[in-house]
Parts: sequence; structure tokens; C-alpha cells
Amino acid sequence: MDIVLSRRGGGPLRDQLKAQIELKILGGEIQAGERLPSVRALARRLKVHPNTVSAAYRSLEEAGHLELRSGSGVFVRPSGPRLPQEARDLDEMMRLALMMALRKGYSGAQVRNAVERWLAAAPPDRIVVVDPSREMADLLVCEIADSLKQPASSVAIDDLERHPAVVSGALAAALPYHVETVRRLVPGAAIFRLTLEVSPEDRAAVLALPVGAIVLVVSHSPTVLPFASVLIRSLRGDDVLVEARPLSARAEWQRLLRAADAVFADVLAYPEVRRGRPRRVREVRFIPKPILAKMADAMTVVVARTSVE
Repeated sequence: MDIVLSRRGGGPLRDQLKAQIELKILGGEIQAGERLPSVRALARRLKVHPNTVSAAYRSLEEAGHLELRSGSGVFVRPSGPRLPQEARDLDEMMRLALMMALRKGYSGAQVRNAVERWLAAAPPDRIVVVDPSREMADLLVCEIADSLKQPASSVAIDDLERHPAVVSGALAAALPYHVETVRRLVPGAAIFRLTLEVSPEDRAAVLALPVGAIVLVVSHSPTVLPFASVLIRSLRGDDVLVEARPLSARAEWQRLLRAADAVFADVLAYPEVRRGRPRRVREVRFIPKPILAKMADAMTVVVARTSVE
């Protein structure tokens, strides 16, 4: 920091120091957030008393230019929020987002076109579940459509790569380990991160089973079966015998149905399993209610329909 003080009629040294630092801040030579030399370090460099530097720093702090952080040093105070999440209101958030786009290298025309797309946008008209497994996607679609009463469909990741416009105007929903793939394939899509869990009630039902019980798990999705088996064994160890079968293997699970002390079936398997009249059957759902509530909220947010065309 280049500062020259005049001891021959230039006015009080404190005022000279304050004025020069202030000009460097206003001119951009010293950036917001930059750390200034400590009081003692600057005093030694300029050959002035530390009180002179301390007084100049305090005066600049009172003027709103500096921030004196105890134990950390002296920093140039930001002139205002620089990131959207630091904005004080919606208008400031929008302004900061637009300025960030310009700093990233987008032209003014590109920014205006993007704004026009979003002004013409509307809330999603449907939910599209993206998953490599068609059966898993079908299961998630059924839970979502039944709970939210919203149009829902599914698409395999391979199909999405060939036809990205399938999610245009929709809210794309994917499990956490598929979100980045969907974002890469369709950069402009609105993506909802789906998380799954076994409810406390279902866990309690497993824990309540007697020792030696036979537990049958039936799912439309083969992906669910190994996870269900591991979960039950983690809760009960060898206390219970676990049998897991896909819904498509009807002969197998029907043969086990009468012997099972408890049957757990997903939302797609449950109606058919119940018709077999097991002694005890429980419908299991994997999307937690708070996640469904967040998805319902996401359906009220606008999405740009032309961004994935």
C-alpha cells in the first residue's frame, strides 16, 4: 500500500493517512474484504506514532469504509452484498444474480434472453422421475402421484440422454446419486433431489416381530429387495428369517405367503399381495412426507420451458 505523508504543511498526519486510504478504497486499488496492515506495522513503515494510524483507522471505520475485527485485523468493509444469498430483499437478489452472470462472461444479450425465458415461464405441469431402473421409477411415480395428486411419469436415464426435451416444463425428480447425471444431460432442467427412508412405524413393526418370525418382502422394484433385507437384518440380526421376492416372481412369493408371519409390500405390490390373504401385510412407502411436502412446494416455482428444447 503506497502512502506518502507530508510533514511540511500537509495537514495532520492522521487526516492525510485517512484521505489516502479512503481514495484507494473508492478507486478500487484496495478491494472489499482486503486486509490492511496492522496498526503497528503501518506505523513502523510510515515512521509515525501508532496512535496516528489507530486514529485514522477508527475514523475510516466510523465512515463505513473499514471493519476492525478483534484478534483478526483491519479489513475493507464490503460496499454491499456480492452474492444472491447475501441480498436483503428480492430485488437486490435479482440484481446480484444478473451481475454474477455478467462476471461469469455471459453477454448482456444472453442475460436478457434468459430473463425473457423466465418471465415467460410457468410452474411445472408434471413430475418426471428419472432413474436407470424402470421398476424403481414406476414405484416412485406411484407414490408421488398418489400423495400429491399431480401428473407424474418416468424416464430412463438412457432415454433422457436421447430425448432431453422430455423434461421441458416439468420438475425432474431423481435420487441423490443420479442428480448430477441429470444436470449434465439437461443443464437447464428443474431438478428435485429425492431422498428415501423407511418410516419409524415400519421399523417399529419389524422390531415388534417375535423371535423366529418369517418375514416376506415383496417389491415391484428388484432394487429395493437387497436394501430391505439388509435393513431388517440390521434391526433383528438372526432373530427373524427374511425372504425377499420381486412382484414379478409370483409363484415364489405366493408359495411363501401363507407361511410368513409378516409381509411388507410396496405401494405397487400391496394390492396383489393383499388379495392372497396373508396373516399380516403392511404397505411400505419410501418417500418421506416432508420430502413430498417440499416437492409440492417445488411445483409452485416457475421453470423455463425452452431451456431444454
